[in-house]
Amino acid sequence: MTPTNDLERQLRNACVRHEHEPHNLAILREICDVLITLEREDELIDWADRALALGTQDHHFFAVRAFALDLLGRHAEAVETRTRAPSMADNPALAQLRLGYSLMMAGHFAHAIQLLDEARQPVATSTPNVLATAEQLLGEAMLKAGDPRGFKHWTRRNDSGDAGSYRPAGIPAWDGESDPRGRRVLVVHQLGFGDNFLLGACVADWRAAGAQVMITCDPQIHALMQASLPDCEVVSAARPLQTHGPLPDAVRARVEAFAPHLYATLLHLPVLRAAQTTCPYRFEAYLRAPPAKRQIAAAWARQLRAQHRGKKLVGLFWDCGQRHLSNVGSSMRCWAARRSLPLDALNRLVTDPALTGRICFVNLHHPLAEAAAGMPPATVERYLPGIHLFDDTAACIGELDAVFAVDSAVANLAAMMGKLTCVPVNTSGDWRWGHSGSTSNWIESATLLRQTREGDWDPVVRDAAAWLAAL
Repeated sequence: MTPTNDLERQLRNACVRHEHEPHNLAILREICDVLITLEREDELIDWADRALALGTQDHHFFAVRAFALDLLGRHAEAVETRTRAPSMADNPALAQLRLGYSLMMAGHFAHAIQLLDEARQPVATSTPNVLATAEQLLGEAMLKAGDPRGFKHWTRRNDSGDAGSYRPAGIPAWDGESDPRGRRVLVVHQLGFGDNFLLGACVADWRAAGAQVMITCDPQIHALMQASLPDCEVVSAARPLQTHGPLPDAVRARVEAFAPHLYATLLHLPVLRAAQTTCPYRFEAYLRAPPAKRQIAAAWARQLRAQHRGKKLVGLFWDCGQRHLSNVGSSMRCWAARRSLPLDALNRLVTDPALTGRICFVNLHHPLAEAAAGMPPATVERYLPGIHLFDDTAACIGELDAVFAVDSAVANLAAMMGKLTCVPVNTSGDWRWGHSGSTSNWIESATLLRQTREGDWDPVVRDAAAWLAAL
């Protein structure tokens, strides 16, 4: 019997006992604790509500209810739950952090920034992880509000346990202020592909400041990044999974030959330019596929346009694969689900009579991801040379007229190629897409179509059809 099976059996037994003892708070707490251990926190609301209906003032039930509401995008309700919860006298900084997060995601930036700024100030009950997370979230709130000074605070994500990161032995870290002119800088990667595509644009700032740069990246994007950053040495390395892990042995010799004076993480890259301006600035498009892949894509596109004469070619990406995985945790799974466009909504778009005679849609999913994402019944073309790595995706996108992609690596890739990109976003999207309007402070080529009610994609699909018709 695996530990997971044991927990599932414990959960079933606890649910049965609850039927016989519905007023037993200990059983309700056990159910909540098991769901948390199973990383199924999105199922907590009903159980927490049952406990709160009994009049309990146990902070635990308020906390798990608010966390579940945040996972599901119901941030205003999470704020209300956290506000009426009894005070956490033993850890007020953690309570401020959690409320600040809910406020930020609900769009109340001024209040969120105030609370998160207070939560990052050390007090007797603070832990290093709470302080780092509070500062990271402070940075995100500022960036959502369009303030580039947030990048400096956002670097604390490296210490919050939220992402892996390399810490090369014997190489000092950039302090966030010193002039990199004449220095050899090793930039180590982390986070997702979309972050790598977006933040890699800032390498140009470091080159312009007089630095010589070596950058590490995932093998899946190595050829793309090398073609896009010809003035840098780009090294393929596995993505770091632990905080401040050592560099892999496979790249150590190349790093030693480069002999860096200092290193920076991806999160540090925009800090250099942000320190020189108080106004939002754009991430400039820079990505391009390798020449050989571009030639292959051009030949494919000529044939496809011949088959669909007069039609625009539009790439489609609608499903974030993490939502199908049971081993990634509820936060990542729910975030992916909230960003994904349901297949029935996509089908309404690709079968819209106003578009079928004018648009040829092209699927931009990797073939392995397509099995989980599903395909709309309507005709959607595939990139016949095949999408294996991201340089293939980039080659295909380079031949398209536009891309319609949910918040994903593909949306970031298209935007950082300078391709006309339409991004449907949920009610509390990532900071790079801003929080209101149809444009982003950070990415010029992106048009944003925003949900006004969490989970309701119908108005977004109508707006998308109008955007595509205007092509």
